[in-house]
Amino acid sequence: MSGIAPGNPPDPFPGHEGGRWAPVTSEIVVSWLPGHFAENMAIDSEGLIHVSLHSHHRIDRFNPQTRQLEELAHFTAPAAGLAFDAAGSLWVTGGAVGQVPGYVWRLQRNGQPELWVEIPDAVFMNGCTPHPDGHTLLVCESVTGRVLAIDQTHKRWRVWLEDERLRPKSAEMPGANGIKLHQGWAWISITDHDRVVRSKIAADGSAGPIEIVAERLRADDFAFGESGIAYIATHAAQTVLRLKPDGARETIAGPNEGAVGSTACAFGRRPEDRTNLYVTTAGGMWTPYRGKIQDAKLLRLNVGEPGQALLPVRTPSSR
Repeated sequence: MSGIAPGNPPDPFPGHEGGRWAPVTSEIVVSWLPGHFAENMAIDSEGLIHVSLHSHHRIDRFNPQTRQLEELAHFTAPAAGLAFDAAGSLWVTGGAVGQVPGYVWRLQRNGQPELWVEIPDAVFMNGCTPHPDGHTLLVCESVTGRVLAIDQTHKRWRVWLEDERLRPKSAEMPGANGIKLHQGWAWISITDHDRVVRSKIAADGSAGPIEIVAERLRADDFAFGESGIAYIATHAAQTVLRLKPDGARETIAGPNEGAVGSTACAFGRRPEDRTNLYVTTAGGMWTPYRGKIQDAKLLRLNVGEPGQALLPVRTPSSR
């Protein structure tokens, strides 16, 4: 599909400050009919884009070179967060929102999900990211104020971080939502509080105290550029925002660029694709844009820089 000419600034969203309007070149590369909820994505070492469709209990895979889209895997419950480990296995979080239990699956090479662990008291499993130790997955549980640590070598889990500030104001909205690593810190978006926080990861792998990075920012999931800029999907604010290391903000896409209900961001990984930021959207299923639900989409934004390395460097002493 052809690129979209940048349009007008997005409508204001209560509690959210989007900074300067600075749209970039955008393109809709995939769309799904209204009613599909594209929740998250992960891009493998070959550059193939894996998208979780929470509404349809499945993962679709898109090849940017051939523009082919295929259904890859089906689950017994809604799929949410996605992350690859160093061995190339895809880890998936999920479960019916508001109902126990929560699940973590490992997707096998043949596309069959392997149930890894069941979290009996989890009601809103969400974003996830690899821990620097190389054998743990960190997962946001969006209602109970916890970040869970999933052992990727043995089928067990524990609480890695628990804090009342990670809880939402309303159980219908996510608190802790997206999680990513950056320069030794775990960054966490707290959607219902319009806040982004971070926790320093100690030498023993434990979580340090939470500190606030940004407020009045409606953040869903996000990705870091090589420069340290955080690219943030704002979901209900219907935009993609660039948060610079000095705190300055720019909104780089809005409804006219296809960002209605933006949910997650990830950088392309093939050499010709590395400065492209991919964005999933839900088409406004939770918060319709001007009263209308749109197609769910996969967008491609040219942001002019590559993403940071996704996985920690493993050393012999890290296991």
